Amino acid sequence: MKTILKYESRIQENLIGLLLILIIGTVAKVDFLGTFLLIDFILIAIFQYTINLIKLFHRYYINTLSRKIYVFLSTYCLLMFVGLLSFKLFDLDFSPLFFNLFIWSLVIIPPILIIQSLLISYSDKKEIYEKPVI
Repeated sequence: MKTILKYESRIQENLIGLLLILIIGTVAKVDFLGTFLLIDFILIAIFQYTINLIKLFHRYYINTLSRKIYVFLSTYCLLMFVGLLSFKLFDLDFSPLFFNLFIWSLVIIPPILIIQSLLISYSDKKEIYEKPVI
């Protein structure tokens, strides 16, 4: 677990780089990359959410306001996604206002969360792993 936490910023960089390559490939009309784009996006979300939850409740890491905001917003996005899936799964009708709220919160917030999680990882790496030994 310590190894994953130590190199998690590198893992995030690689997943985000792959996401950008897949976005470029999807825009270039390569058909099969759309599925890989969705899979990579879900992998990034799962990885970043679990890492930040672990760090939030671990005494070794500082509970900054940025991490608390990240966990709050990502939990909100997760609940919106589960709510949207449950409405579709059970074929329930809901107002267009709620649908717009679901869609906009799932379109606008995740890119911000990806960047925020990467910045949190950089600050953790700088704070914990790159401290000079005195």
